[in-house]
Amino acid sequence: MARPPRAVRLHSIRPADAERLATWLPDVAAEAGWADWANPDALSRSVHDPQVLTDDSSTAFLAYELTSPVPNAARVDFLAVFPQKRRLGIGGRTALAFERRLRGKAECVYTQVPASIGLALYFWLRLGYQPLTQADWPITPQPGPPSIWMKREL
Repeated sequence: MARPPRAVRLHSIRPADAERLATWLPDVAAEAGWADWANPDALSRSVHDPQVLTDDSSTAFLAYELTSPVPNAARVDFLAVFPQKRRLGIGGRTALAFERRLRGKAECVYTQVPASIGLALYFWLRLGYQPLTQADWPITPQPGPPSIWMKREL
């Protein structure tokens, strides 16, 4: 009988996590077009930052901002999973663990999905995030590649 997937436990990045994440995250970030996390020094600077999280095995990474893009909300800036561990549900369990962590701190979560990463749109849709029309965007996206805002009420 198959065991149910383990819940993901998230915590701020510790020095050992930063070392493990540095082996894969910069390449994944560069491929996804997230220049901020493509720089390995960004991980060193994010140690103990409460808005940069990983799991116990450093196979998931999530950076977010609280009270952004509007008060009483949070915004996922970047969620990534170690390439050899994708398609196992780790990303979805990471997003759900993040939402549990936000209870009492935010009423909803926003994320901006780049048009160039089509699978990301389906990922967020499966988790219950709704695409927003331009009239409902919380803020105008910064100049760059096309993207869509998505939102989920907590």
